[in-house]
Amino acid sequence: MNYLFVSASLTKCIILIGLVVRSSPYRWLLWVPVAAVNTYCYLSTDSENSLRVQVLLDTLTASDYILLTDVQREFRQVGQREPISSAGIWPRFKWALQLWISPRGVGWNFEPKSSLPPHPNLTKLEFLRSRFISLALALIGNDIAFILASSDPGFSKHAPAFHKQPVTWRLYATALFFFRTRSALTVNYLMISLLCVGTGMTEPSSWPDLFGKWGHSYTLRRFWGVTWHQQLRRIFSSHGRFLAHRVFGFPSGSIASSYTQLYVAFFLSSIIHVLSFDFRPFRFFLLQAVVITFEDTIILIGREYRVQKKLTIPFRLLGYLWVYWTLTLTLGPWFDTMNVAGVNEYNGAYVLGFLRDWLLSED
Repeated sequence: MNYLFVSASLTKCIILIGLVVRSSPYRWLLWVPVAAVNTYCYLSTDSENSLRVQVLLDTLTASDYILLTDVQREFRQVGQREPISSAGIWPRFKWALQLWISPRGVGWNFEPKSSLPPHPNLTKLEFLRSRFISLALALIGNDIAFILASSDPGFSKHAPAFHKQPVTWRLYATALFFFRTRSALTVNYLMISLLCVGTGMTEPSSWPDLFGKWGHSYTLRRFWGVTWHQQLRRIFSSHGRFLAHRVFGFPSGSIASSYTQLYVAFFLSSIIHVLSFDFRPFRFFLLQAVVITFEDTIILIGREYRVQKKLTIPFRLLGYLWVYWTLTLTLGPWFDTMNVAGVNEYNGAYVLGFLRDWLLSED
């Protein structure tokens, strides 16, 4: 296992080199060892699910930043006037690191501003203080969610299939599943933001909240595109645009281009969420694209008859119920995969978990 971890870490270094070196017709060659080593790590019988997910993400990142994008010519930070390629190796290295830790493109010319929470307008001290408080609250939420899940027989390897559980439990499990995932990712994000801002590596404005507000989730498209984290948006959209524009030749902004990118995004998400070669997550993620297509059609019809403008509040309330019910109906394949892989019964509690273990200890 250790040699696989070292191998996967080396590919990260190669990707970073690919961001630091100047534009060249031979830069794409750096992708070859990344893909080769990561494929070996993924297929190895000694590999764990967490490592497989990471090498897939790294391979897609390398594909975007090395194969599909001439990063030093196309990417610029806000306020950057000259291409970074004209700078020395140390400025290029710092530039590459800042790009690496900003997968959402915050502070860059490819930032999807309409899909992200606002940038924090805080001093360094104010940011650290507010994020320490947020981290404490996130840790409590994370611990409660993990303790509830790990103590529920429905979140275990031997649990019945999700669709065979009572409807009321499925509604509860869906809420807990997404809240737990959100809490765990938020804890990690806040820790990294405190480290980067505390050491002076980045500014507070580079760290908007990881997730949008639940209140924005009145359509399934908005749930995945605004409320849920957008950490993978860039690598999904770049591959979707490549397929839509360069392969199929669809005009930018066309319906064909839009839905090609939609289905590519959820297809890639399916691949990333496969655990132990159990391909059931494909059903969940591709269903999201199908439902969004249906949803868009209904919204378009409603706009034609101006129904939405007349009944905004009732439709928002109906939208929340629609999203919740849709996620509950479609979650089964992904949830069952997480159960079989043992991920759902993992107790990732921090503070409360240690306190519980201490209270239950025999000493």
